Amino acid sequence: MMESLRNFLTGPRLFIVIAACALPFVFLGTSSLGTVFGGSLGTINGEDVSEADLNVAQNITIQRFKNIYGEEFDFNLLDEEMQFDQIKQELIVQKVLLSEARSLGFVNENTRREAKKDIIKNPLFQLDGVFDENIYEAQVNSNGQTKDGYIDLMTDLKAIELYRASLASLNFSTDKEALDIAYLLEQTVDVNFVKIDSDALERNIINTDEELEEFYNSNQVLFYSEEKRSFKYLTLSPKNYEEKVVVPEGYLESAYSEYLSKADERTQIRFSHIMIDKAKYDSSSEAFDAIQEIELKLLSGEDFSELASIYTDDEASKASGGDLEYFASDIFPAEFADAITNLNLNDISSIVELEDTLHILKITEFNEAETLSMEDMKKDIIGDLIDTESLALMTDDAGILDEMISSSNSIESIANAVEQDVLDSEMYSVNNFNFYEQDSRIKEFIFNPNSEIEVPTILELDDSIIIIALSEIQESALNDFESITIEVSEMLSKSKAIEKQNLLISEIEMAKSNNSLDSFISAYNFISKDSFIEVNRYSSLMPQEILEEVFKQKKGNSISLSARNGDSYILDLVNINSPTEESIEVLLDQYESFSEERLSSKMSEIINDDVFNNARVNLTNLVF
Repeated sequence: MMESLRNFLTGPRLFIVIAACALPFVFLGTSSLGTVFGGSLGTINGEDVSEADLNVAQNITIQRFKNIYGEEFDFNLLDEEMQFDQIKQELIVQKVLLSEARSLGFVNENTRREAKKDIIKNPLFQLDGVFDENIYEAQVNSNGQTKDGYIDLMTDLKAIELYRASLASLNFSTDKEALDIAYLLEQTVDVNFVKIDSDALERNIINTDEELEEFYNSNQVLFYSEEKRSFKYLTLSPKNYEEKVVVPEGYLESAYSEYLSKADERTQIRFSHIMIDKAKYDSSSEAFDAIQEIELKLLSGEDFSELASIYTDDEASKASGGDLEYFASDIFPAEFADAITNLNLNDISSIVELEDTLHILKITEFNEAETLSMEDMKKDIIGDLIDTESLALMTDDAGILDEMISSSNSIESIANAVEQDVLDSEMYSVNNFNFYEQDSRIKEFIFNPNSEIEVPTILELDDSIIIIALSEIQESALNDFESITIEVSEMLSKSKAIEKQNLLISEIEMAKSNNSLDSFISAYNFISKDSFIEVNRYSSLMPQEILEEVFKQKKGNSISLSARNGDSYILDLVNINSPTEESIEVLLDQYESFSEERLSSKMSEIINDDVFNNARVNLTNLVF
């Protein structure tokens, strides 16, 4: 994986692919870089760069790496310079695209409305599956933003997505390009080869006791044990504090009253509209005449969604028959709320006039939230209080324990302070560390050369706190020869096998030249000879890395190659076969799609280069 990671980190990223993951990952709780800076961080292509932008770029970058290398990938394991370089690239991408999107008018009321819809759909801002204004405000405030500021941020990201999508659609390929690729990739080869089986060769090697001891004594650096460490630890979770939570008198009744007061907010109204844009008409009266004609069609029984798909000027909802999804007072104008207040399911409103547009609304879904009794709500209300307060108590203790650690208290005295037991870990090496808590910071602390025995530290995990202190270090030491004889023998056999293969390759080439190959091979049970015809480049007959090299050769070439498993191949490329027209015709549709994807990727590279070559970066207060 590290090789692919190094390749991934060389040069700017293909933003066409990256930008698609932007919207879901604005909130990841990763804002460590943002605490270093304050105020404006400069500009990119005239777009202001704020601390919020930096945090978003950081979160998107981290998630991008996890998408590629798995959720367990720890971005912090990269060196700091590389981390900042990746985040800077993401900042440049976002701001250059935003600048272009803004110049093309993608930042408008429509994208703002769509951004608000995304906010309402975001589970982070919902209670029991319904958008909750208080949760929304608390979440954005905890991330250092205002409600309006977050809407602005999401609007910008939405505009970037629209611009990115328009760029990504700029791809097509000609029939000739598809044919060229098809003829190239459908070629086959005829090969003669000799194979040296490395495993079988090793099994034929015999090591004497003298050889083993000599190899052990000459290569002692290979036979040292790993350093091992053990530690003491204690963990705190909210469950440790649940019994300490006291429910205030009257709390249940007060919370239930608040629940009842928000019953209307949990009722969901889905509605559609037909919109007439006044700007498309010579006068407001002409626009009004146009929507009145639509109103008459509706009153005569014509289908609302069909009329919307024909007459509405709202391009965003036209394809869905005017669907605006669920009503929310902070997204849609107050006139819409007034118009639908007394409507029932499938009712149609009178004409609603706004400053620039005219609308007719229809209720398509009406889901009235069920109101539970206080007895039914009691368990959830009390449970939510206990969850919140136990977490707060644990957090309070974390502050106290941090002070105790700063005052050089032992882990035992810290455990006494919170009435917990100190536990002992087993001995771990850096390569077999499988502690039940998989947070990378624990491993980093345990094997940090600066960590001292009996000096504790505190780590705040996702839903708990752990205090750990090194208890023992077993230094690396030379293993006794008798205890690792098998390991020594395996390593010596592998070393001998490599030397033997190099000699055999030269001897095989010589035997080929004097026509004695068959008699030479017959003397060894780990050397075989074979011929394959019409082998395609993705065949399983040979290791893929061998075939990749074969298809780079010319007819008549002879080459010697080593596979990843250690086997050696001595190959003669007998012939390169072109595919038939009939076989290409069958596959042409697939190759047309492949050609378009290839061209799209190339287009991404070109645009990406243009982004970075033309970016006007003026960042301040950053260590970039």
